Amino acid sequence: MKSDIDEFNWHKIDAAAAEKLSTLINSPGVVYPIDNTLLPEKIKKMTGVSSYYATGYSDVQAHSSMGLVAGELVVARQDSSLIKNYNYVFGVSSDSNVYFSGPYKGFGHHASSEQTVEVNSLFGQTPYGKNHF
Repeated sequence: MKSDIDEFNWHKIDAAAAEKLSTLINSPGVVYPIDNTLLPEKIKKMTGVSSYYATGYSDVQAHSSMGLVAGELVVARQDSSLIKNYNYVFGVSSDSNVYFSGPYKGFGHHASSEQTVEVNSLFGQTPYGKNHF
């Protein structure tokens, strides 16, 4: 039986977003706000995106079909009176391209728009992230 990690569906990230994410690997564990214009193209289609954050893992992990899983993304979007947070992982393949997988949202990812949520608490909710946060 395959684990959640084996079931990842990877999507190639466009050059501008990949370049930004690749720099995060040099400062693992630090959460960076990123301009929404640098979202991977497939995620840009999401309506109501209000914030985008990323962090690199302090200990990158090998993945059989990906290469190295290097960090996480969190994308927050406004939906009526709710903020919905979505987690993704990103990695670098053996062909040096950057890919992402997700969203992972089974962690109670909805919050009231009046509720204050610590951004760092949104990370570590993916099958890989549980080992890093």
